[in-house]
Amino acid sequence: MAENIAQYDLHLHTHWSYDAMALVEDYFKLARENKLRAFSITDHHTMDAYGDVAECIRKYPDVPFISGAELTVHSPAGTFDMVCLGMPMEETPELAEVFETYRQWQRDYGASISNNLVRLGFDFDHQERLDVLKSYRPKHIIEKQGNTHVRAGTLLQAVIDRGFVKDAEGWKQLRTKFVDTPHYPEYDYVLPRVRRAGGLIFIAHPYGYFRRFDTARIDELRELLGFDGIECGHPDVPQEAADFYREYCVKHRLLSTGGSDCHQISTTEPGHFAFACHSGKPEWLDEILERLSK
Repeated sequence: MAENIAQYDLHLHTHWSYDAMALVEDYFKLARENKLRAFSITDHHTMDAYGDVAECIRKYPDVPFISGAELTVHSPAGTFDMVCLGMPMEETPELAEVFETYRQWQRDYGASISNNLVRLGFDFDHQERLDVLKSYRPKHIIEKQGNTHVRAGTLLQAVIDRGFVKDAEGWKQLRTKFVDTPHYPEYDYVLPRVRRAGGLIFIAHPYGYFRRFDTARIDELRELLGFDGIECGHPDVPQEAADFYREYCVKHRLLSTGGSDCHQISTTEPGHFAFACHSGKPEWLDEILERLSK
């Protein structure tokens, strides 16, 4: 195993996520090369990658894999990314409904971007947005998922190139004028269905969600969302916070997980997270595997 590489990575995105570029097989190759004990592909709002995953499982039978997805939910306390692990690779009817709800949300959210820009006098209709999507998303994925929203950095560059705004701050200010932006699917619709399908639910990259070290906030979200564990190991979680969250998990009999949140294998883009680079401890994986085996 390479230096500074964790023994597992349970938070990874492929080009089936609206904002990622990595291929499914990229991760299987890296997991084998680095002798990972386990890894999981957790695309945003979807398990559409799992046809590709099934092929790779046959091709790389020695590489341990855990199925998953990262599902963003709306709630009275805010909007949260939830890493869901151990869901069946073949969707249950309830999960199929959940993922179709997310597909529709992605299309509706994308449409709201175009609708708002056109309403404000800018030439960025649905075809313009689709053309931007085609600049980085494979054709077969667009055919499956439709005319969705565009990843943040690409959309920012598109509106700058078209002269709508001068910079990121201008785009931020323009967005304050948007109306009728659909919120994510509700927590009490999504999470119970994940649970009934056998999935374990972890609140992802929680440093901001938890307001750093606010135990009352953590208690509030644990009660509301009913998560099984916390993503203590993540590049956006400082080590001091990771240790604090792990102690909380032990106290409340929650699981801990770790993942890199990698979106692209090789890139110089700011904010890029490298494969399997996180502070998750080996024993955390042991606990997850034990729970999944029950």
